[in-house]
Amino acid sequence: MEINNRTVRIIQLPKVYPLREMWMMREENFDLQLKENEFIVKNEIIFLDDRTLEYLKKESSKILNKVMFAITFGKVLESRNVNYVKNDIVIGNGGVQDYCITDEKKFNIVDNDSYSWDEDECSIGIHNFHNVLMKLYNDKKKSKLVLKI
Repeated sequence: MEINNRTVRIIQLPKVYPLREMWMMREENFDLQLKENEFIVKNEIIFLDDRTLEYLKKESSKILNKVMFAITFGKVLESRNVNYVKNDIVIGNGGVQDYCITDEKKFNIVDNDSYSWDEDECSIGIHNFHNVLMKLYNDKKKSKLVLKI
């Protein structure tokens, strides 16, 4: 199975925070060949919150060229990990991207109805990442914003 994965990666350390030039959206195509203990999650919802902002403030070269940190809600598409099976609904650090392949135990299995959000407050599309992040950064009353892929 071939996967087309859109990711948001940090390409520049912040000098003035946050600038659109700090990250870039990249499309990465790869043939899905899961290794032992790996599983793939199709992210459906990306939660941007204070942890996302803190990640950017690290100002460390360790975050350069990495997928932008974000908690995600999604579905396991395929698994070679005994802890996760196809169609499990999971929440964890999936990052700002369409798909996350991992072997780590950074996802929790949840009920499909475990998390709710106001559809009217939800921005649609990963291409709106910068606008949603700016809204979070500028409105200190907002504790969490939702980006639906």
